[in-house]
Amino acid sequence: MNDTENGRITDTKNGRITDTKNDTIRDTRNDRTNGTRNVEGNGKANRKGNDETNGGVTSVGTMRGVSAVGKRSWRKQSIAGVVAALLPMIVLGPAFAQEGQQTVGLSLGAEATRSLQHYKGHETQTLHERTAAFGLGEHGYSISYKAGYDDAHPGEAFPLEGYIGMPRPTNCNWYHSGFLFVRIDGQEVGNTALSTMTVSERDTRGILDLVWHIPQADVRVRFLGLPNRDYLLCEIAIDPRQPLKSVSVGLRCYPSFFTSHHKRVGARIIQTPSTLIAEGERATVPTADNWWALYADKVFDVGIGEGQGPCAMLLPPDEASEIRFAPGGYAVDTAITYSPETRRMHFAFWDLKGKTNAEALARVREAAEGVKAELAAMDFTPQAVTGFDVESVRADVQRALQSEAAREALGEKIAEIKTWLDEYAPALEAPTGAASIAAEEKLLASVSRYYGFTWELKLAELLAEL
Repeated sequence: MNDTENGRITDTKNGRITDTKNDTIRDTRNDRTNGTRNVEGNGKANRKGNDETNGGVTSVGTMRGVSAVGKRSWRKQSIAGVVAALLPMIVLGPAFAQEGQQTVGLSLGAEATRSLQHYKGHETQTLHERTAAFGLGEHGYSISYKAGYDDAHPGEAFPLEGYIGMPRPTNCNWYHSGFLFVRIDGQEVGNTALSTMTVSERDTRGILDLVWHIPQADVRVRFLGLPNRDYLLCEIAIDPRQPLKSVSVGLRCYPSFFTSHHKRVGARIIQTPSTLIAEGERATVPTADNWWALYADKVFDVGIGEGQGPCAMLLPPDEASEIRFAPGGYAVDTAITYSPETRRMHFAFWDLKGKTNAEALARVREAAEGVKAELAAMDFTPQAVTGFDVESVRADVQRALQSEAAREALGEKIAEIKTWLDEYAPALEAPTGAASIAAEEKLLASVSRYYGFTWELKLAELLAEL
């Protein structure tokens, strides 16, 4: 799997840089040995009166009398250091919501791997697992990816119980090891190796992308969190390479409690706007009248001191044709059938941890119309894409080419950004104004190069005047 982030989160207020790849935190307030220019809480460059170590912070005053070659070297180091420190926040926003702010915290953990040699049927494989955490205020959600990989089968993946899980707020409800399944022409998308898992936006919204390139289509599952919501939104996008025969989505939950695992017997129920389905029953119903569902257990009800609370889902009633509910004594499965021409599918997912069955049902009923309208109006495109100004980038490149200071400081980066423009920008200049899944994936993987280039150019021009 490829991570398009650089794995660094900068807190300029407290002077810390977090390396999410290596799970480390560095306090830059006392760091004068790493060759980067420190940034203090007031956002101004730290100008000490002397250079305390080789490669440390150098004040402007000490640059007097330094050779032109030395100045150029200092400029390059200063530019690179400041931009490297600030770029994660410039592109994506802060990793964690600050108190009192209407923002979403979103962090993506490092990939973890372990051998599956003792897991029957997967003995030659290595498990790859990664988890992203959303902070929406009082409520938090996590989304995980996991699957086995085998060097003898490049391009393939081998899910164990699933491949997209929701381990938080609870590990039951929407199943931590696999709650969401996308099937194209009857083939599970998760049987193909994951292309990217990345944070695509982090500020007033949090967006997490998972992208696959399967033989039939490019597929993206995008989760979106909003401040102070108790649910997580989701968009599934499909760009077909050929005419499709079928499109479906599967959901799996264990409402409130892992019954069979603990040798307990529950009483699963599913309540929709028009139907009540009891454990053991099967019901295939029109989506138009069953566009939200509460998954609960009458035995494991917080109201009687049992279980962790129900879960729920909502989808726009006009997107799918029918929905099939199958509440078993342990797992509860839902299958949603779409037209083969469907290209976008939308959901809201609740984990109603701590709520009684009655409270959860009242909450979903009260929120359903508003959430449905929110889904209909929502543009799931990351701001890094919608806010990308191709003309401005081209102007920056031309300005850099005409500036001797910029050419000295940026060197080959000018040619690199020009090549990047030629390759990726046309997708945003198309008449539709919307990039394909593949083009957007490439753009998001490279957009930090543009923002880095822009800020390096501004700093080069500024430092040239010193």
